Amino acid sequence: MQAKKRFGQNFLTDNKLLEDLANLINVAPSDKLLEIGPGKGALTSKLLDSEIKKLHAIELDKDLINLLNDKFNNNDKFSLQQGDILSVNLDSINKKITKVIANIPYNITGPILDIFIGRLGIIRNYNYEKIIFLMQKDVVDRILSKEGSPNAGALSIRMQLLSKIKRICDVPPSSFSPPPKVFSSLVVFEPIKNDLRLDISLEKYIDKLLRISFNSRRKMLRNTLNSILSNEEINELSESSKVCFNLRPQDISIDQWIKLAENCIKIKK
Repeated sequence: MQAKKRFGQNFLTDNKLLEDLANLINVAPSDKLLEIGPGKGALTSKLLDSEIKKLHAIELDKDLINLLNDKFNNNDKFSLQQGDILSVNLDSINKKITKVIANIPYNITGPILDIFIGRLGIIRNYNYEKIIFLMQKDVVDRILSKEGSPNAGALSIRMQLLSKIKRICDVPPSSFSPPPKVFSSLVVFEPIKNDLRLDISLEKYIDKLLRISFNSRRKMLRNTLNSILSNEEINELSESSKVCFNLRPQDISIDQWIKLAENCIKIKK
């Protein structure tokens, strides 16, 4: 069965990497796993051979549904759902799922991150322990960027405030069929539990500052945040937050964004 370009399919064929993925998820007998886009079931097979309690797979390609059912329908651990992960209702399974794994189609990376890692200022109704994504290397580079890097942006700050993130390895195009045009990276997210996150109102304000600032990332903070702050407020915030407003947003650390938002809230009360 050939990969379909319209679905962004690149089947993982590197058996060593498949083994590493199965081991990386560190399956426990109580785990209920969600696999997004199982494809032909190469990784699914290895996961079902583990001590996992349940594996629920969601596959968009209707032509692969029969193949997967034929392959795994005798396995009580396995359940399969046809649908688009961007639109299926996950409410019935979310609270049961402990871990998520996926080889993400590059064209839906942003929406996938929104769904599973979450957004600032929004409380999740699930509590995944671990999320393992095989995704485009360039995106992972951006997510893991620190202040001062040209890759630093709103995405890196949002993702790092919402989860602990670790890149395991980079993956060459030759590990896939058909090979993509770019390198991939294997990355592990451990979402921060809801009760350990920042105050939700503070998260919302940080998100507001990020949107305004990074919409004009080449401009100094002084020239972007003046849309919501007066010159007097900017001077007061610079002193109280220890943030230089002559810097550009990619040069501001996560701790500084938190401090800036906290003091903005105080000034605006």
